Amino acid sequence: MTAGQLAEQRVLTRLRTALPAPFTVYPNVAWTWSPGPGRPAQEGEADLVIAHPDLGILVLEVKAGIPSRDSHGRWFLGPVLLDESPFRQAEDNVHVLVRSLEAQAGWPSGLRPLFGHAVAFPDADLASLPSGHVLLGPDADRRIVLDARALEADASARAFVEHALAFYGADGSRAAGLGPEALRVLDELLAPTARLRRLVRGRIVDDRPLLVSATRQQRAILDQTRARRVEVIGPAGSGKSMLAAEKARRLAAEGYRTLLLCYNQPLATATGRDLADAAEAAARIGGELVVATFHRLAEVLAVRAGVLAPHGPRLPPGWFDALPGALAQAIDRLPDERFHAVVVDEGQDFDADWLLLAQQLLRDPDEGVLWVFHDPGQALRGPDVVGQLGLPVCQYLFQNLRNPGPVAALAARFYRGPEAVIGLRELEEGPGGDEGRCVVVEAERGRATVEAVRRELHRLLADEGVRAWDVAVLSGGSAARSEVWASRRFGNATLWNEALNVDGTSRGLPPEEVPDDPAESGVVLFETIRRFKGLERPVVVLCELPTEGDRLDQLLYSALTRPTTQLVVIAPPPIARRLRPERPNRAGAGTDS
Repeated sequence: MTAGQLAEQRVLTRLRTALPAPFTVYPNVAWTWSPGPGRPAQEGEADLVIAHPDLGILVLEVKAGIPSRDSHGRWFLGPVLLDESPFRQAEDNVHVLVRSLEAQAGWPSGLRPLFGHAVAFPDADLASLPSGHVLLGPDADRRIVLDARALEADASARAFVEHALAFYGADGSRAAGLGPEALRVLDELLAPTARLRRLVRGRIVDDRPLLVSATRQQRAILDQTRARRVEVIGPAGSGKSMLAAEKARRLAAEGYRTLLLCYNQPLATATGRDLADAAEAAARIGGELVVATFHRLAEVLAVRAGVLAPHGPRLPPGWFDALPGALAQAIDRLPDERFHAVVVDEGQDFDADWLLLAQQLLRDPDEGVLWVFHDPGQALRGPDVVGQLGLPVCQYLFQNLRNPGPVAALAARFYRGPEAVIGLRELEEGPGGDEGRCVVVEAERGRATVEAVRRELHRLLADEGVRAWDVAVLSGGSAARSEVWASRRFGNATLWNEALNVDGTSRGLPPEEVPDDPAESGVVLFETIRRFKGLERPVVVLCELPTEGDRLDQLLYSALTRPTTQLVVIAPPPIARRLRPERPNRAGAGTDS
């Protein structure tokens, strides 16, 4: 440690004990002030800044060694020539500090508290000067010099600071009081607390390799399972939909006429687009790959068989109830429309008779290839009845590969499946990788929820740098009753769903006729939780959650497991309390984990 550093430490140690609260001592601080465009910024620094809410602010410059000044006004410390007077140095720094504080957001308008400067010579005594001598120049008044004698005791050191501040306030031209707001601004300028973190935009990028690695791991299951009739059970995020699509792709590539069947239109749309190239490749070798929802397939085959007449824009009453029976008749009338292989995704959504019809769609109902993927923990329509098929081989997937650690842990509390879920990404993410992954915002239904969605979208898109299309807003109710969907516009973001009418009712589009995703920026997908099952997004905002229901936990579990990077839950108080993380969290508008 240099002589100068030792001197600064000696002064700091004494003043910290001599100046208890409400004094605050800031050591080794620096600040800047910009006069405006085209003008260079001014910099300031000080060995010590002392602040008191009633007395004001004192900037203290510490100089080690024996000070002297010659007849030309040059300053020395021992034999070393200084670039400028230490008193002028301290005074200039005070002016920059004043301007810098006045430029800070939150500084009280018009406030001009008492500011002063002083110099500490901890290796010299003022008493060594001849009696009545002017100290080394007219700008070096004894009352603003802290010498070695004053540093010998707490009382004398404190007396010096108080007298120095009184020296600058003697004429009463400046107010002394700082007040709490000014003190807060001073503290933020001189002793800022900062903690850097990865923005959500960056986390999305960082998460992609983990998701790709997980996908490769899961595909190995298909390589190891050669059985023709398989039941695959796994929680959300275990890769069931990806494996279902890959199994269908492989079967079609072997020349099989293959059907991939699911329940939700959005899942069928997304999967059909992902497998479009695979379908074309299969057709070139005599195979076929069809992706459809159960109801869409039933409608197409029933109309083709003449069992049902085509309908107009409005569905006839009881249309969906009639489709299973119509499909059964169509299967009998159209034997050539049957398949070599059927893959069912999200099988827990299928009624028992639908599953039997899926089996009847096979050219060989007893020996044809039939794989059914399902999750009892996401059975929202009723009990999961896939087990009634009695498929001879059962594969279990119990690793949640999709969700970051805190999201997986939160979702697991609501899982009602047969086995505990393992959040694999908790083990793979580096230090700090889980911070802020899950945000719970408490808001009542209605206007408060709409405003909370507005704030969170602004935070995600503007502050966190997330692309709008990486965000999905999911409602816990129907789109037709959603006030969030009715609001549509949230600052620069617009909610989008071409499968819905403006009033939230379904347009009744089959999966293959839903328009492509929008190319324009600022468009955020809106969907309901039920329709989004089997899908994912980097960032998911949940809202309009119900507070009761026979399968509420299943709904919450399915909803919580949709994001790959960030989860935001805007929930009414009863649900927000259930979602609060079980470990302490930092305070904020929401609760982060």
